[in-house]
Amino acid sequence: MGLTDAIILVGGKGTRLRSVTNNEIPKPLVKIQNKPILCWELDLLIKEGFSKAILAVGHLGNVIEQEMGNSYSNDHGQIDIKYSYEEEKVGSGGAVKLASRYVTGEQVLVMNGDILTSANLEPMIALHNELKVKGTMLGVNMTSPYGIVHHENNLITKFEEKPRLDVPIHAGIDIFDSSILPRFPDKGQMEETIFLELVKEKQFAFYLLSNDVFWMSIDTQKDYDAANSLWKGL
Repeated sequence: MGLTDAIILVGGKGTRLRSVTNNEIPKPLVKIQNKPILCWELDLLIKEGFSKAILAVGHLGNVIEQEMGNSYSNDHGQIDIKYSYEEEKVGSGGAVKLASRYVTGEQVLVMNGDILTSANLEPMIALHNELKVKGTMLGVNMTSPYGIVHHENNLITKFEEKPRLDVPIHAGIDIFDSSILPRFPDKGQMEETIFLELVKEKQFAFYLLSNDVFWMSIDTQKDYDAANSLWKGL
């Protein structure tokens, strides 16, 4: 498919998942179905044809490097791993800019390090290339934190337990042309800097996952428990 490089943002402290990490392991190494989140992400990248993953590390980055080494492989192939260390907290935009020195392809995928999804990325990549934009965001409809009540004439007709709502949110995966990586901030969040610039320039596309595709961000103990119950793997 042409897109071979991915940057995975794994530098956060995961403070809302401290009940699982105990500040001893980084969140991307938390196990879902007996495999670290990061390994599930690398499995996805291998499946999609990527050959290089650049891990933007910070908090407990040395633990990630010791665990993962310089490559990762499964039954379907292998992906090389490089590490980009933050000397100080620089935000997601700064982390991408630091990691960009290892990008060699014309495009790069940027992915949060706490995402579980069975998404097929090829349609998103195809849209990015078709529209000839500088960036494309993967979106997903938000899962309601509550059960939804349907009613008619004061009678409940249906009860849905935490369905996907018609409210699209950022799914934590983006494609960028490598030519704009120098425009990322030295320090700051992507959402507050380059995202806004690309929107203003009409150079930021959006691809929405269908509701039947699994997607979950592992942020809290509740997410961790749900993922271990619901995630069926790739």
